[in-house]
Amino acid sequence: MSEATIETTAPAAAPAAVSSVGDPFPLGLISFGISSVVLASVMSGMFEATGLTAVLPVALALGFLTELIAGLLHFARGETFPGLVFTIFSGFWLSYALLVQFYSPQVVDAGGDPTNVTGIYLLAWGIMTAYLVLAALRTNATTIFILGLLALVFLISAWGTFATSTGISEAAGYVLFVDAAAALYASAAMIINHTWERNVLPIP
Repeated sequence: MSEATIETTAPAAAPAAVSSVGDPFPLGLISFGISSVVLASVMSGMFEATGLTAVLPVALALGFLTELIAGLLHFARGETFPGLVFTIFSGFWLSYALLVQFYSPQVVDAGGDPTNVTGIYLLAWGIMTAYLVLAALRTNATTIFILGLLALVFLISAWGTFATSTGISEAAGYVLFVDAAAALYASAAMIINHTWERNVLPIP
């Protein structure tokens, strides 16, 4: 009696899911740029310091929320460096809003001086941004420029805070204007180049 041979065929593997996550980098840049323009207008003395509370809605909606989304999308794409940059600076905007809205007024109302803690806060962000610049040296000139100017903004702001110098603090505001313009340009270039499918605006 002959043996019956039974052939088994393994079921075909399901096709791998294709990621449809677009590039969130211009989203993060435009969020940072707009938030920074509004903040720089107060820091530079263009508007009175009482207008600082008007910065908070922009800081929370764009600086915090939208940059957080951009950072998380970068992580989802496996892009650790931009994911970290946008996520950590979303934390800056949230902490800045809390500092301005709650901490500083409470210290002043209690008869204290928030200068030293605010200066340390800015200095810590300056140091952190400086080492991000070192990491950015393996990226491109635009990222290096934006992060480099931002490190200067924090360090100059810390200096002005410790020295209680309005002039130094206002200088940091003007540096932030330049930084915001660079971020907005880079965001515009990425979006326009993408939709036109060619290099309309160069990105160094």
